[in-house]
Amino acid sequence: MQRRDFLCTLGAAVAAAPALASARGSAADERLFAEGLSLPVGPPGRCDDARVGGPVVRWDEAVGKWRMWYYCRDATFPAGLAPAFGSGSLATAVSDDGVHWTRVEGPAARGAILAPATSREDFDSLHLATGDVMRHGDEWLMCYHGGNYDTPQGEGLDAEYRFQGYVLRIGLARSRDGVNWTRIRGRATGGAILEVPEGDVYAAFPNFLHDGKRFVLHYTTVDREGRWYRTRAVTSTDLATWTPAGDLEWQDDPLPHEGGGVITRDVLRNPLRGGPRWLMVYTAKDGRSETGARRSIGVAVSDDALSWRRLYDQPVFQVGRHGAWDSAGTANPRLVVTRRDMRLYYYGWSDKSHLGHPARGIGCAIAQGRDFSGFRRARA
Repeated sequence: MQRRDFLCTLGAAVAAAPALASARGSAADERLFAEGLSLPVGPPGRCDDARVGGPVVRWDEAVGKWRMWYYCRDATFPAGLAPAFGSGSLATAVSDDGVHWTRVEGPAARGAILAPATSREDFDSLHLATGDVMRHGDEWLMCYHGGNYDTPQGEGLDAEYRFQGYVLRIGLARSRDGVNWTRIRGRATGGAILEVPEGDVYAAFPNFLHDGKRFVLHYTTVDREGRWYRTRAVTSTDLATWTPAGDLEWQDDPLPHEGGGVITRDVLRNPLRGGPRWLMVYTAKDGRSETGARRSIGVAVSDDALSWRRLYDQPVFQVGRHGAWDSAGTANPRLVVTRRDMRLYYYGWSDKSHLGHPARGIGCAIAQGRDFSGFRRARA
């Protein structure tokens, strides 16, 4: 497929809708605010009553439904700990159509499926966040990241990272049913599978795949000055020993809206006929000061999952309209490909709350066929 330049038309359908009603809180206002919002924060008292994010969606054959795993934070989580992430515990929900979700009660506190470790020395004793989930053999495997009560140290450390919980490492867990999980203890500090690379703040936001012979895991690091996000890769045949495989590289020149680097990504087998073996949807951070470090979502392809070529010169998905729940950011994308369409699940947020709603949540956009320029926010 040729690399193409197109103007993202994600807001076209919304632009044709009636203007917002003048009365604050009207039904029209509510609909436009919530367009694309598939899973908001949970009811009071649950593990997800303050924040939700990081969706991973798979078809669960055992229950005949779509299943989503996501990270969450409850209202009792102490202020000032890993403040930017919104992570805390892990939770799950199920759906018949992939748009409307029903929360499933897990075995951990407040309905979570996996809570922070009870030993303060473990790498994930303060908070957890989803990374990726795959079906492998007769079980589910999950990679996730977590932090403990350590604070990043070292000269030149950006003020953003001077908080407990920012020393993030990656862990693994397994489950038969997707609800009850057991950690797979790794060989790194506190039971993690990887150490934080020297000179970086954290190792986080993992995703993984199995290429038929080995597991390939991608993850994010950031330098202490917070200047650049880097994607690194490791491989394993046994989930115990992980071998560095290099860093994600681009075959083409960086784009203006990607100057801050790639933060999160989802790598899967390419659904486009005749193309390279792998496809990636990724979150790019705009490095220009006038954009406020806005995040957007792009698409790239690769033969080896390390060297990538962008398919488009513009994002395939951007922030929502002014005043919407996702008007400030769209990130952490996950792509689900069905026979009829493609579903893009993402974490979204706005700068302010609106109509009394928490201004963060998990969104869903749908494109018919294999048209990456055609994503439209679903109406839950």
